[in-house]
Amino acid sequence: MITVYKEINKTLEKKVVEDLNTLEVETGSWIHISEPTQEILEKISEITEIPSDLLFCALDEEESARIDADDGNTLIVLDTPYLSDQEKGLYSSAPFIIAYNYEYYVTIERHSFELMDELFKRVKIIEPHKHVRLTLNFVYRLATLFITYLKRINLHTDELEKKIRNSTKNKEVLELMDINKSLIYFSTALNGDKGVLAKLLKSQTYNRYESDYDLMEDAQVEINQAVEMCTILRDVLTGMMDAFASIINNNMNIIMKSLTVITIVLSIPTLVASFFGMNVVDLPLANTEHGFYIIFAISFVLAIIVAIVLILVSNRNKTRK
Repeated sequence: MITVYKEINKTLEKKVVEDLNTLEVETGSWIHISEPTQEILEKISEITEIPSDLLFCALDEEESARIDADDGNTLIVLDTPYLSDQEKGLYSSAPFIIAYNYEYYVTIERHSFELMDELFKRVKIIEPHKHVRLTLNFVYRLATLFITYLKRINLHTDELEKKIRNSTKNKEVLELMDINKSLIYFSTALNGDKGVLAKLLKSQTYNRYESDYDLMEDAQVEINQAVEMCTILRDVLTGMMDAFASIINNNMNIIMKSLTVITIVLSIPTLVASFFGMNVVDLPLANTEHGFYIIFAISFVLAIIVAIVLILVSNRNKTRK
């Protein structure tokens, strides 16, 4: 889908283009493309005169964050976060393409990002013809979006921590591994975006106006905060996974210990019954009228005595520890 934004009388006008053949774009417009195809990108390249090879990088999901400038055309690739699996709460990253020249501004996305929503929600005045400021707004909102997702991951981790304390299954540990995978994607993406912002800080184009420079510094602070949060969460998660693996093993050992006690207690009546089940003569109580009930009572009493002894021994070991 193609959406064209144009500032008319200080108001941002929006036009959604369904048919590629009817696409007409005025100079100074911002063209946003979601779910791009080669045909759409070729058409946009023809209209804007932005080289097609710059736009075609949007078709590569593994495209890394970078900046490329040539003959008045600028390409900025940012790694943006998105929710890859809502049911499991998994996150990943994908490229967000910004390409512009003196007359047109183009953005391209391949997934359902929240970056566009975040931009329109937080930025009151959007001026498509001011390419530098619009780019910096994207970078700044990208950093805040990372922080928002990292906070969600932190809450999810806290919930898993509560569940896993008494768990004997691997489900929660596997969920922690999935979260750790998301953090690895985030860490790689943030480092790439941080490198892009560092290059923008050295660019004369992005240092021309004081307001742009201030916005760029704010974006740098947010990205550094996101990088620090991601690093801390990864370190904490690594320690949690090791600790929780030990907890699960310990919980399993406790259950096995309880089952062992039950097995020993039940073996007492079985042992007594085995003796009296032998096919020999002159067994004790064999000719007694209530022999069966007496043997049953003896087995029951012995089982209770053994159970009490095992419990006392177990409690004494716990007290020593």
